[in-house]
Amino acid sequence: MTQNSEDKVRDLAYHLWVEAGQPEGRAMDFWLAAELHVSGLVAAAQVAAPVKPRAAKPKAAPKAAPSEDKPKAAPRGRAKAK
Repeated sequence: MTQNSEDKVRDLAYHLWVEAGQPEGRAMDFWLAAELHVSGLVAAAQVAAPVKPRAAKPKAAPKAAPSEDKPKAAPRGRAKAK
């Protein structure tokens, strides 16, 4: 690849990356798309929008142990006849 075409690829890859929202970890995707476009193998290089990772659901807070300070309520129910 000549220096001139490498500069074109670099510029196009950068512009594609900016248009896609500057996703991290996808440099090779944009570089290859730009190479294909500059070499004429693709009429218009299009890189798919970045896939957003699913956010993990927050775990439920652990239940607090019953406080030793509070007296326990009397059990409910019928009083037994003698």
